[in-house]
Amino acid sequence: MMRGRVIGEVWASRKVAPLGGQKLLLVAGDGGRLVVAADVLDARRGDHVLVSWGSGARNVLSPGSDNRDELCDAAISLVIEGEQPGDPDVHR
Repeated sequence: MMRGRVIGEVWASRKVAPLGGQKLLLVAGDGGRLVVAADVLDARRGDHVLVSWGSGARNVLSPGSDNRDELCDAAISLVIEGEQPGDPDVHR
């Protein structure tokens, strides 16, 4: 998993069928790492999020064991609303 902040949306004029209708967001993580992640939680620009990878990302889009054909490697699995006092916030 990766903690990051949504910095924009990825627009495409054409997508493969499994990605049709799927919102894709650009997320900036620690150290300047950028990732494109599928979003089903309606995250917005500026939101702090948690991105899941691989089978975790597939389970965000299609929970259960029958998701091996899901076309997704990164998905937003959590929109962070707040943090515990004393936790470092690397994005401030």
